[in-house]
Amino acid sequence: MIETFAISSRIHKFREAWVASSPLSHVVVPNFLDDAVSAELEFPPLHWTHWEPLGDAYQLNKYFCSDIALFPATLQKIFIGLSSPDFLGCLERVTGISGLIPDPYLMGGGLHLSTGGGILAHHTDFHIYRKLGLYRRLNLLIYLNSDWNPSQGGALELFHEKDPRTKILVEPVLNQAVLFETNDESVHGFASPVEAGCIRKSLAVYYYTSIDTSRFGGDRTTYWRDHPISGRRNKFRLMAYLFLLRISRSISLIAQVINPNQGLSLLKSRLRAKHQRR
Repeated sequence: MIETFAISSRIHKFREAWVASSPLSHVVVPNFLDDAVSAELEFPPLHWTHWEPLGDAYQLNKYFCSDIALFPATLQKIFIGLSSPDFLGCLERVTGISGLIPDPYLMGGGLHLSTGGGILAHHTDFHIYRKLGLYRRLNLLIYLNSDWNPSQGGALELFHEKDPRTKILVEPVLNQAVLFETNDESVHGFASPVEAGCIRKSLAVYYYTSIDTSRFGGDRTTYWRDHPISGRRNKFRLMAYLFLLRISRSISLIAQVINPNQGLSLLKSRLRAKHQRR
């Protein structure tokens, strides 16, 4: 069955890998799907009318579709399986994060496609999901690119904000998946452009909890780390944006610290993390 995923049968192995990968909590899972060939064959082509362009310099030449009702049948089954109670239980045992909730709207997730020259600038994700009042905790990305090689670009780069030496590369090869904890320190993206004439295909699912973390997980917006820019006027606007963003994130952090339900534990966890990095 295509709904039985590789992570389900090797939970103890992936749990050990998850713990060992701290502070950049992640696991890379090869051969994730039972039938990745069918999934790739049914993945919509570039001329599919339901693709929506992201249309900005941070996500150049990238397209997405989040409406599961429009997905081909095989891909629908995969996404239904990735939201099933059994699979959520597997994720909880691997990561130690309880009460995981899938997003029925696939906000920012679903089917992703990048064409030649496409990039995804380094960033950390939004944490507070306003629509459902949830907190983002995990990203799961599954790649569907047969005969892909490193010269074609598009490798996911994942690293801890405070320690670039933690960087790992995940090639977007057919049936390889990566699961990682997303917070304000797990920087990721692909800065190496997709080679001209190539198409990079992936599935993306994000998982949430109804209870916030005991540490600062981020705020409501994507926090971009790379900033393509040209022109003096645009440079001034970018400086103003970065200044205002720093203020807004500081306010968000202060708000969490003074929250009587988590403030003290949040402060302790940040001090402990700072001490461990020394």
